[in-house]
Amino acid sequence: MFYTEWRLALSGIFGTTSIACWVVLLVPQLIDQWRLKSSEGVSLIFLTVWFLGDCANLLGALWARLLPNVVLLAAWFVVADAAELSSAFYYRYIYVSESSRVRERTEPEEGEESDLPLLASDRLGVEATAFADEEELLESQLPANRRDSALIKYILPVLGVFVAGGIGYAFSSHEQPENDGGDSGDLPISLGPQILGYISALLYLSARIPQIIQNYQRKSVHGLSLLFFVYSTLGNVTYAFQIILYAPNAQYLILNFSWILGSLGTVFQDAIIFAQFYIYDSRKNPQIQSEVLPMENTDETAD
Repeated sequence: MFYTEWRLALSGIFGTTSIACWVVLLVPQLIDQWRLKSSEGVSLIFLTVWFLGDCANLLGALWARLLPNVVLLAAWFVVADAAELSSAFYYRYIYVSESSRVRERTEPEEGEESDLPLLASDRLGVEATAFADEEELLESQLPANRRDSALIKYILPVLGVFVAGGIGYAFSSHEQPENDGGDSGDLPISLGPQILGYISALLYLSARIPQIIQNYQRKSVHGLSLLFFVYSTLGNVTYAFQIILYAPNAQYLILNFSWILGSLGTVFQDAIIFAQFYIYDSRKNPQIQSEVLPMENTDETAD
């Protein structure tokens, strides 16, 4: 009995912590795109496939008639994805197009300065990248105590979701399930929701591949929010362990295997992206840093 109570309590805490992660998941990425006025760092294919995965997840939750809070969370995923896709599309195409037209009206005539090497839209992208790289370079020259303060923007938000998860669990109902780990052979397995669950898992597992490839091709993670992937990893791990601890028996785990697969499977891909954040960090890679400086000087000469 004591083991069961602690197991269900941990499952509940993991569940509310997972919800806290999902609620704020895309906020850091949206803020970075607004701050940089660019979405070049994030792959639109990644966001689109992820959005389709969340749509399949929502349809599966509705079809299986899951608890209202599960359905509402799945619906929130779709709304948040739509907001991120809209923001990424806006800064990728609409904002750049409008900025290009403004620059074309303010740039000198072709006869006055014909040696400009870049179009207005290209110059905008180069200037944004050079500004961000200069910002990183300046940050690397700050005193140690100032650099340490950068850790706070990761530590405090992560602690915040754990605190929110604990508070959420404290104020939630702690009902013990009818089947708490014993024989679950009578649990029904509906084919339709299971198919949608595996479709969703497949989409989740394939969504990050375009982002990993784009990071590798660009040799940069500029424009990506590290906190976004930290929240994603925490949310997936706590979500999976919520399911595993809730009723650790074969039938229940088979019933929810697609959701476990979609959660834990993406953690390994997130680990690759974390490695890319480390490898492509210009403050740790002198070769990348040396390539940035000539680009800045060239752009200043052209101006």
